[in-house]
Amino acid sequence: MKKAEKDFIVQGISTDKKTWYTFPDECKDLTLHTILSSKKQISNATVAIRNINGYRTIAIKLDDDIKRTYFDEVDNVCFQEFPLEEYVFTSNVKTIDLQKFELEERIKKLEQQLKIENSNQEVKLHRIEKDFILEKFEKKQHEPTEWLHRFEQECNRFQIHADNLKIQALRFFILGTAKDWYETNQKKIGFTASWNEWKDSFLNVFVDKGWSIVRKAFSYKYLGGSLIDYALVKEKLCLEVECKGSEASRINQIVFGLPNEAQEELDREEITTLDKLYTALRKLEDTFSRKRNEKPLNPNLNKKYTCAPNKKNDSQRKPCSFCSTLGFPNRYHLVTECRNKQMAAEKLKTNITECSTNASDLEILNIDIDNKNLN
Repeated sequence: MKKAEKDFIVQGISTDKKTWYTFPDECKDLTLHTILSSKKQISNATVAIRNINGYRTIAIKLDDDIKRTYFDEVDNVCFQEFPLEEYVFTSNVKTIDLQKFELEERIKKLEQQLKIENSNQEVKLHRIEKDFILEKFEKKQHEPTEWLHRFEQECNRFQIHADNLKIQALRFFILGTAKDWYETNQKKIGFTASWNEWKDSFLNVFVDKGWSIVRKAFSYKYLGGSLIDYALVKEKLCLEVECKGSEASRINQIVFGLPNEAQEELDREEITTLDKLYTALRKLEDTFSRKRNEKPLNPNLNKKYTCAPNKKNDSQRKPCSFCSTLGFPNRYHLVTECRNKQMAAEKLKTNITECSTNASDLEILNIDIDNKNLN
């Protein structure tokens, strides 16, 4: 028995499952076989195959009603007094037919499942821009390796595993030059390429292979504001440089960027995790801010500086005698800080040697040099 488009049909009957007697097309409708329809086994079979368009081979007891309906006086198989066509099924033919039927059923189920998955994937791609917890990539603001790792994590979270879907999803989260790269790559290798090819291309183009990002991460220090905000930014920079770095290394980097006054308030033996560090910084926040207001971090801020004398007071100052000796007049700085002191002394010794027979050194040079300054 088999499920047709609108009703059930009876293909044939057999007494030994080897020799089958098939009904003509006009006699296959189950409604014509009232004796069979009244049997419980047939009713159960129709319920079982109603929704799957399948078939069943059903064994029922050969009672008197069935004999009168499907057999004549000499036990020939017939229906409505017409003899039925005899057909002998070999085991191979039957096995092939069953395998073919099972394969067709499997294909139908897979096609239905594929349609459902495709519709779900279209919905996912339509919604991911809102659902993904991910900033759009900009070359100057994000570290490519770390950003792409977060993108893959979001794809896994929303069960986007197919390569072509990942490639299509990527276009929703790139800006600027990255968008130009995407359009160029689409023309070069297309959506049929694997995700690894797109990933390698992305990293080759945007990863900074220099040391600038390392310098930025390790030289970043606390200059003011919230200690927690500083620690969060510092940790983010460290993760961009060493995404697989140890937690202890990040703790050391964060503390190293704090002022000495803040470092002294933190117990290194107690702070073994980042959570404990953030807790300690939160407790230190108010106390440290109050101390900074009372006493500036830079003690030079308390010093009083006087303005440099203007040009009207230049007459009260004397130009550097060493610079004047070397032909650089009007240089006003302390003689003790002059960088030309040694050069002027050597020139003075030379002039003294040449003119020692005529006059004293000071009269020839006509300059006022303090002997102490020469030392």
